[in-house]
Amino acid sequence: MGIAALVLGIIAFVLAVTFVLAPLGVVLAVIGLILGIVDTVKKGKTGEKKAISMAGMILSAVMFIVLMVESFFIFIGVTTYGILSNYDVNEVRSEIETSTMETFNSKFSGYEGSQTGSRVKIVLNNISINNSYNDHEIDVYYNGLMEDADELKEKISATQKYTITFYKDIDGYINRAYIMPSYSSSMDNTQL
Repeated sequence: MGIAALVLGIIAFVLAVTFVLAPLGVVLAVIGLILGIVDTVKKGKTGEKKAISMAGMILSAVMFIVLMVESFFIFIGVTTYGILSNYDVNEVRSEIETSTMETFNSKFSGYEGSQTGSRVKIVLNNISINNSYNDHEIDVYYNGLMEDADELKEKISATQKYTITFYKDIDGYINRAYIMPSYSSSMDNTQL
């Protein structure tokens, strides 16, 4: 039985090195530990040499501890992988894209509605800057006609009120700005 305990301890050591087979090694280490203890006690009573059974018992005990730790880490790894594999990557990508879209739109959406001419010029300046470096360009329409943002700034009067309306593309990004003069609510010099 001492030789069997030593052999099982050696096999448990080999399984510990392979890491993947650690749970099987735990079972073999327990059997080797039991055989080593039984053989050591038995040889202690009869006075026989117990070196091999002690070596098998010690090796099996050490391998039991090592393999339990490895099995724990394997369990944690498998559990974590299962949790992470169930997490929808597309959902994460969608959240990032939504956040990017909202950040983009926030640069313009605060200007929607009735605005002074000076604020309209700020919007047109922001659109011009955006269109020079961003993939999501914004077309500007003034009185129903498409205009260049930089050229339209020259037509906008600081004393006039305007209505700005934004429209979004299919992805949710602002892609059109409609600017209309508000003739009925022109500002007079006393409001400045």
